[in-house]
Amino acid sequence: MKVLFIQDSLGTGGAEKSNSELWYFLRENGVTIKVIVLEHRQKGIEKEILENGFDITFIDNQKLWQQVGSIAQLIKEFQPDIVHSVLFRASLRTRLAKLKTKFYHIESLVNCTYDPIRFADPKVNATALNLYKWLDKITTRKWTEEFIAITNEVREHYIQHLEIKPSKVSVIFRGRKANTFLQHKAQARKEITEELKFADTDIIVTHVGRQEYQKGHLSLLKAIKSIDEQLFADQVKFLFCGRDGNNTKEIETFLAKENLKTTILFLGHRHDVNKILAASDVFVFPSLYEGLGGSLIEAQAAALPIVCSDIKVFQEVVVSDKNALLFSLNDTAALAEKLLILTASKELRTQMGEESLKNFNQKFQLDNVNRQMLEHYKNIR
Repeated sequence: MKVLFIQDSLGTGGAEKSNSELWYFLRENGVTIKVIVLEHRQKGIEKEILENGFDITFIDNQKLWQQVGSIAQLIKEFQPDIVHSVLFRASLRTRLAKLKTKFYHIESLVNCTYDPIRFADPKVNATALNLYKWLDKITTRKWTEEFIAITNEVREHYIQHLEIKPSKVSVIFRGRKANTFLQHKAQARKEITEELKFADTDIIVTHVGRQEYQKGHLSLLKAIKSIDEQLFADQVKFLFCGRDGNNTKEIETFLAKENLKTTILFLGHRHDVNKILAASDVFVFPSLYEGLGGSLIEAQAAALPIVCSDIKVFQEVVVSDKNALLFSLNDTAALAEKLLILTASKELRTQMGEESLKNFNQKFQLDNVNRQMLEHYKNIR
């Protein structure tokens, strides 16, 4: 079997990471893989993927119709059984390549792109987003054979907003590898605390996500502000992992103005996130909308108790009041309350962390998820 993947980049996002993990599995199981990428990214998995010998073709520095032509030509040359695209830019160009050649096209649906809360983002052009939606709807109907959504909520989102036939949309969750640092948790903790100059008694709360409006950084920072004195007294430290984004300036402005006592470190993009998670005590994820929230899966693999926003997608990923405490969107008082509940009780953190690991093992083991995808491909043939 030959599968051609087409995507925007080999950057830091969850879709890129999940696809790369699938490529290793497929290659090990005899599937021939080729990948077309629209642009280079300095941060992310690009270097790793190239070093591991995958067949990657970059079509950067080309305009839209040039990229469409390049995709069509590469499909003719590679002759894949399946073409699998992910994210809007790559999927749009793949759809348009149907004007030039025939192929079987699958798309991954990975986010709630047209969630009403997106229109509250001051940096989103509502007119442009509505135009994208119209273009998305027209081209998906005409040039995509089927879709794979990463959650039931994402499936329902696209059925509603793009009027896709329900029979064309399957659901396969994303998976993640087990966190091997759990086997040496004390050592991971020691190395991270020494690097960051933390005391061993400090309580480490970690967030992972690029600095975008979607990720809710400002809600979290406002919650920290409201309980700053208590967090400082309890030796709670916050780690933010993730590259800069469209909300970086607002985050920096907030921190400069508030002068919080609580230690907050922005570590940028890290290649050792699993180690940081294994060394942490609590994971917090205040996203406004998500397709799944891959970082939540990684946190569960690290046996961490979770505080996260109460959105429908997360209700599929965590178990409320068992391994996660949920709070209503933009309710910073509730977010602060949930943080204090977990930072105050080591016993509760341990109990909920065990439930997180159990949930991960039951639902998100990487090999199980990848097998589902491989079987799906085989059934298409």
